[in-house]
Amino acid sequence: MTTKTTGIEEELFKLIEQELSRPNYIVEPFVQKNKEKVGELILGFVQDEKIAENLILLSIIYRQVLPYLEDEHYIPILTTIIQYEKLDSRICFQTIQRLGWRATKAQEAIPYIVKYLGEKNGIGDMAAIALGEMEYENFGEIIPGLLSALKNASYYVTRMNAARILIMNKNHLQSFLPELIESLENDADFRFRQKVARNFGEVNDTKVKEALLKAHKNDKHPVVRTVAKTSLDDLEKLV
Repeated sequence: MTTKTTGIEEELFKLIEQELSRPNYIVEPFVQKNKEKVGELILGFVQDEKIAENLILLSIIYRQVLPYLEDEHYIPILTTIIQYEKLDSRICFQTIQRLGWRATKAQEAIPYIVKYLGEKNGIGDMAAIALGEMEYENFGEIIPGLLSALKNASYYVTRMNAARILIMNKNHLQSFLPELIESLENDADFRFRQKVARNFGEVNDTKVKEALLKAHKNDKHPVVRTVAKTSLDDLEKLV
């Protein structure tokens, strides 16, 4: 290791130690200036599974390091962490979620995410969403998790992502179309409803058209009514 590299390594871990004792977001600016080298160092650092026991350290890595790394380091770091046997449920959720954000670029993580399908605390649902983003070939395995997220996730974006992935899969759509239509009619968040209405604009189906017409006439939010009308117009062009 060169002197310059050693200097960067020493400075990075010095800042991390200071951050551990007194949080002040001092790691972030350093990472921004030394992204590539920091990525290499953190990738080597997380090979030690004992890091799983230090939630504060992992929090620093997730908040102040990962957002600035390129995929060549970002994905391997998270793929390494998701393989830890004793991983805190909150970190596990965040790791799966972040890998899902990288979609097909993170397909190397699929074997390690599949095992979390069916887990509680929202982890199984997030695993299903992440696998859907990664275009996991066994789609039938993730349908239960996607439907669970659609119905139970507290954050509307999570429900929205689950709905989008379900709607995109035309081969299985009829099996869960009633649940999607129900979500369009009953979900409490208008942002979710308008997104489902927009995605339905790509589904040329009689039941979908009926649901969109109902949303256009009856939804309590004007944005949803407008989007439903736009989707109906789009479907008319497909005829």
